[in-house]
Amino acid sequence: MNATVSPTLLAHRGSSEIIENADGSANFEMSSQLTFHYDNERAQLTTLWEPRGVPSFNPELLHDMERGSQVIEGFFNGSEDRHPLRHIIVRSAVRNVFCTGGDLGYFLRLITAQDRARLTEYARAAVNVTYRNYTAHGLRGVTTIALLEGDALGGGFESALSCDVVIAEKHVKAGFPEVLFNMFPGMGGLSFLARRVGRQAANQLSRTGRLYSAQELFEMGVIDQVVETGEAGEAVARLIRTREQQYGAHSAMNSVDRLLNPVTLNELTDIVRLWVDCAMQMTPRSIEWMRRLHQQQIATFGRTLAIAPQEDRAAA
Repeated sequence: MNATVSPTLLAHRGSSEIIENADGSANFEMSSQLTFHYDNERAQLTTLWEPRGVPSFNPELLHDMERGSQVIEGFFNGSEDRHPLRHIIVRSAVRNVFCTGGDLGYFLRLITAQDRARLTEYARAAVNVTYRNYTAHGLRGVTTIALLEGDALGGGFESALSCDVVIAEKHVKAGFPEVLFNMFPGMGGLSFLARRVGRQAANQLSRTGRLYSAQELFEMGVIDQVVETGEAGEAVARLIRTREQQYGAHSAMNSVDRLLNPVTLNELTDIVRLWVDCAMQMTPRSIEWMRRLHQQQIATFGRTLAIAPQEDRAAA
């Protein structure tokens, strides 16, 4: 046998399977929507998500990501000699899409039903995922890199901004459309933006609802690098090679940056409460705008709108 299989049970949401190979690499099969691949020789872990239906953070994927973060911390913490880890790369398996953000279909169901508890649970899971990524899953000396090979909207963009480094291909667009349906980026976007580029640019990005090109975001200082389409993977490898001799310094500076410009879990949780309050007060007109955006997503990705007829009537 060239691999050993070790089942890992965490939290109450399910189990994962870690397959360790003879060469020291490992595959983490969290679910059909989320996998990790560990390259022992390069000391890097690649996170790959492939949401079913619309490529958004559906509730099941969010809980997979929460559990996955715990698996990562448990696997690597204290085993630096056997499992060295220097970089975590976050990318999407969906062609031309990093992530469209929150699950609008799910939001519509909960908002029309005024189900504050489940919407709060969703938001809590989202900020936990974002925060744990921001803190490199509790691991020291690890740099997180978001690899945008497709568009990043709303929560997808927030997830990318929680990484130490953001690399985007030239064709990519990103932004926060929430204001178009009278909402705001509630899962860390404003916090990470304000610390990256300041309040003025954060307001510009979050209050217009428009999508920005990768080049525009680079010029604003929001992302770190723009590369030609199809070259993001090589760009990451090149960045890692370039920084290899100064790895300790770059790793330490990531930690210093978090000390100088901290984002706390309490801050994110307080913002989530405001976000849920805002959602619970959405007007029928705002709900209709959210519905239209969701229908555009459905049309793009060829799925059926999953909202019960009575909920459709309530939101009209």
